Amino acid sequence: MNPTVVLFASLAVFILINIPISVSLGLSSAITLLYVGMPVTALPSILQATVQKFSLLTIPLFVLAGVIMDKGGISKRLINMANSMIGPIHGGLGYVSVITAMFFAAISGSGTATVAAIGSILIPSMIKQGYDPGYTSALSAISGSLGTVIPPSITFLIYGMITGESISDLFLSGIIPGFVFAACLCVSVFIKARQNGWKSSEPRATLKEFLVTIKDAIWGLMSPVIVLGGIYSGIFTPTEAAAVAVIYSFIVGVFIYKELSFKRLLETLFETGKTTGIILLIIMNAGVFSWLLTQQGIAAQLTEMALSLTTNKYVMLLVINIIFLIAGCLMDNTSAMYILVPIIMPIAQALGINMIHLGTIIVLNLSIGQVTPPVGPNLYVAADIGRVKFENICRKMVPLLVMSLIALFIITYVPWFSLALIK
Repeated sequence: MNPTVVLFASLAVFILINIPISVSLGLSSAITLLYVGMPVTALPSILQATVQKFSLLTIPLFVLAGVIMDKGGISKRLINMANSMIGPIHGGLGYVSVITAMFFAAISGSGTATVAAIGSILIPSMIKQGYDPGYTSALSAISGSLGTVIPPSITFLIYGMITGESISDLFLSGIIPGFVFAACLCVSVFIKARQNGWKSSEPRATLKEFLVTIKDAIWGLMSPVIVLGGIYSGIFTPTEAAAVAVIYSFIVGVFIYKELSFKRLLETLFETGKTTGIILLIIMNAGVFSWLLTQQGIAAQLTEMALSLTTNKYVMLLVINIIFLIAGCLMDNTSAMYILVPIIMPIAQALGINMIHLGTIIVLNLSIGQVTPPVGPNLYVAADIGRVKFENICRKMVPLLVMSLIALFIITYVPWFSLALIK
């Protein structure tokens, strides 16, 4: 039997019997190693080599920075600022949800963290103002997906580690697509708000009140400026930027906003450790799987097969989108990256697809996957906060998914959006 069949068939079986994807990747890799006659004793060294990379230190640091900024009061001040700007207009709180998620995405690098931080404050407020609970929760869930697209993004970091592309360039490539994605979501909010008459009963903020909210939120607004500005100006690397973000967020939370108590700091460290442990476990096992794809020539075989079907770049981009949209429905971002990118990368290179542009397309696909069942982690977080049934939030997600797919189509076939800011 072909090793390709053994690898993918065993993975499918393990997933079907409900073994976690991270463990399934490791088990299927171990079985394939035995099948091809390689010693299983090779596994520990491969696992170690997968995570023994300095660039991986960026992940726990950005996770920690995002959690500290949430616990330290940054998120609620960003919401207050956005609400004073556009809250009273039709659909105002919906726009606030999207815009605040963009700001927080530029701090946390994680979609789920963005949903938890912003949704826990905005979802109850929107429901209280008469917004539909299902749509409100769905909007918060998909707005959180901006945390995957807008830099600094953990998903972009992982793509860069797999492909060897510049992390700074990948971060730059996500900025304009992030705005396009957000704009499409705002179109959906506009339509829904007009249909249902959603408008805040609170009076419009005066200029003085607006300036007060800006002054209160300025320390949070400065974080992405310092972090991303430092990276793009060459002052520090993405890993160093993550460390700077941790120190900055700690100073703001403890000494300026004075909301980060010792107890909250312990909660922050525990949450960061838990999240990082899950990510690194997936990376280790997925790294072995990816190594097998290359070592056994499986990736090359699949490349030849794909190119025999079509050599049209635009058709292949459509196929890549379909593959990653399905993958986003069934597995987490890290697993999807390690399994599929080594296969897709040589196909894209053979057809002349820019690898930075490809990265943006893949990341946007996986960000949409965060709100599609059965996995859809953002859905579960938002449904829990909004206290709505899972099937309700899934129904209300449909118009938002349509707008997201429109954004995906635009970004896929207009590379300028991904490449305009890259030198």
